[in-house]
Amino acid sequence: EHFYGSLKGRFQSLRDMRFQIQNQRDLEFANMWMRCCLILHNLILEIEEDFGVVSSNLEYMEEAER
Repeated sequence: EHFYGSLKGRFQSLRDMRFQIQNQRDLEFANMWMRCCLILHNLILEIEEDFGVVSSNLEYMEEAER
């Protein structure tokens, strides 16, 4: 639950991703979009760790809970 809150807080496009999946192409698009956000999320966490930045993950989780 915290993971999804974190993603939705960091990527507003996931929060507002509202469209009907009417065919296979729509499903593939939604799946690709989600995978791209997951990849970016993991890259951001790695970069923050490499630079010794306290993860901003906590901020996004708190925002998502509100």
